[in-house]
Amino acid sequence: MKSNTPRAVLGALRAALLAALLTGCATTPPAPPVEQGTLLLIGGGLDNDNAPVYQRFLELAARAGEPRIVIAVAATGPQDEEATDKTEALHTWSPGVHVEVVRRETPTLETVAAIDAATAMFFTGGDQKRITERYRPGDADSPEWLAMQRLLRRGGVIAGASAGDAMMGEIMFYTGGSARALGIEPKEASSEAPPVLGPQYGPGMKFLSLAVTDSHFFERDRIGRLVAGLEATSRRLGIGVGEDAAVEVDLTKGEITGISVSDSLLVDAEHLRRDGLSRRGLRARVIRQGDRISLTERLLTSTGTPPESPAPAVVHTVPVVEPGQNRQLASWRLFRRASEPGSGIWKLPLNGWTCEAWSDGAGEAVFDLVVPAAAATTGH
Repeated sequence: MKSNTPRAVLGALRAALLAALLTGCATTPPAPPVEQGTLLLIGGGLDNDNAPVYQRFLELAARAGEPRIVIAVAATGPQDEEATDKTEALHTWSPGVHVEVVRRETPTLETVAAIDAATAMFFTGGDQKRITERYRPGDADSPEWLAMQRLLRRGGVIAGASAGDAMMGEIMFYTGGSARALGIEPKEASSEAPPVLGPQYGPGMKFLSLAVTDSHFFERDRIGRLVAGLEATSRRLGIGVGEDAAVEVDLTKGEITGISVSDSLLVDAEHLRRDGLSRRGLRARVIRQGDRISLTERLLTSTGTPPESPAPAVVHTVPVVEPGQNRQLASWRLFRRASEPGSGIWKLPLNGWTCEAWSDGAGEAVFDLVVPAAAATTGH
């Protein structure tokens, strides 16, 4: 049997370096465990004809042997409908592939047996709390979760769409939009109970230690929620995955790769600072198809203090047309344009806050989330 000792030693050294170099930093991540296998983060809204995503998932499923796929529909309300949809989609791309479905009600022994025989697992969308309540109740290791760890250790892949993406990390978001996560009170407060402000989060499935994940990212303007979550949990990196988009995570290398035509976003809160309810000094890198980024190397190094907004500079406001794709992808347009050197300052006014972004001169965007004092106190 091949020894895993060198990999374990490398993982321990990586953890020690992270702890030594990042001690005392406001956004210090926990020391990562030795991780193996592959994750496929899918932001939701996955179309059945998304060739790059389905083909890559099936390629990864075949790396650990004859592909055998388990679809977990625990997050989904109508489990049977989702099971049929994903099974038919996979059979369209690979007619002979073995697919087995596990539901919330599937007994533990049966679920464990299915995972132990699998080379790949796919979590469908819905409510991510249903996933953790079923497979990590009370944030404790379950037989099913241990079987998932064995799947990853033997080189398998775990994919998740929407809720299945949101649950991947040490922590996960429960619900809530960016305005409340940033601390902005709603315009119309409920008479029944005071509004819950701040990011709403709890323990995730703990497959990924190096970053916090979020889904439906551009379409639901979740940049504010992700930044507030990074700040509240003292994490440095976040991965916001857009709809019909996918990011592959090589857990052994600590590396991510853009898989889909649709983009995602890597957010770096190393130099985050508070100014009232505003958050400033953040960086973002658009994750395009084929982009390869080492999360481990990024955590081991400093990107340096981000440049202040250029002055004088042309200030652009991202135009929004309601409703439709123009509105849904406004924040994507902002980060795409702001990443271009010399493009000026780009602003996107949202619900009581504004995202302002500009180029760092090296292909990434620097951005502030600006909350006016009036919006913080009145909800306007």
